[in-house]
Amino acid sequence: MANSAQRQTDVPANMNSVRGLACLLIIALHVVGDAETNGLHLPMTSDWHYVMRSVEFLRIPLFTALSGYLYAGKRLTREDLGQFWIKKVRRLVIPLLFVTSVELALRRRAYGDETSIFVAVFFSFVHLWYIQALILLFAIASVMDAYFRPSVNAMVLIALATIMVAQAGVPLPTFFSLYGVSYLGPYFLFGIILRERHMLLRDRRTGDVALGVVVIVLIAQQLGLWGLTVGVELLQLPAALAGMGFVFVLLQRFPRIGILAAVGEYSYTIYLWHIMASAGVRNALIRAGISNLPLTFTLCFLAGLTAPIVLYHIARRIPLISTAVTGERWQRANPARPALQRS
Repeated sequence: MANSAQRQTDVPANMNSVRGLACLLIIALHVVGDAETNGLHLPMTSDWHYVMRSVEFLRIPLFTALSGYLYAGKRLTREDLGQFWIKKVRRLVIPLLFVTSVELALRRRAYGDETSIFVAVFFSFVHLWYIQALILLFAIASVMDAYFRPSVNAMVLIALATIMVAQAGVPLPTFFSLYGVSYLGPYFLFGIILRERHMLLRDRRTGDVALGVVVIVLIAQQLGLWGLTVGVELLQLPAALAGMGFVFVLLQRFPRIGILAAVGEYSYTIYLWHIMASAGVRNALIRAGISNLPLTFTLCFLAGLTAPIVLYHIARRIPLISTAVTGERWQRANPARPALQRS
């Protein structure tokens, strides 16, 4: 196993570019919407939804595996646990509470949403279910590492067992998006495994196999979307393999692209705030009588991408607000770009 010093330097040079790509995929999904009742309010038979469904095996798995990979840069001991969670409360819990409150207030005003603040904070709520599930994943991983640190082989088996639980349709509570942990857990563990066995990323033959898995599963998915076969469902093992293969191929072969790397540096703030920004622009376009779909998508997408970045730089200059909005401490002067984060 690589020592701590080595693991701090084995982050692929294209990591932020890959994170930037993940951001673009997430923003596109939420602009279009994952149902007829949100986003662009299009029927599920529309080509827009078809495109979004075509990449559903790749989108959230990418974000989650990268979080696991970055977490594994310094796996915890018991002595580290307290300090780790002080940082995670600042990074994840405080922004979750703040963004949930703002999102709920805006939804009440715009749509008459009657969700209580208790339900919004403690149960799955809009896109913030992901942050809830991520907090639980960090809790599980940090406790395991602090007390008995599972081996790579053990993590492979845990990931497989988790996939099988999700595939079997075992009912899990929506409390703090516990059901989301069964979906995201295998990808988070895969990210840790990749960091522990980072030399695999230098093996082109392994990359060829990973790419082949992605292609095979996506072809099977397309046949299902066209109604020619039963298809592949999101929680099935082939979908999980495709998501993991996609992460592997990107980290191994995706080029470092400057603009994507810049976007990737703000990935967490973008995830927190992109829906509110794009929804605000969409509502403004509706009031202005603009209904052209390509134009609406483009403007909402750009708002979801750029507004959180602007908000980041404003918030970082304001004490207390900085942590609530970005999960980072107030930066007094000459704010630099955000450092590569582990969450």
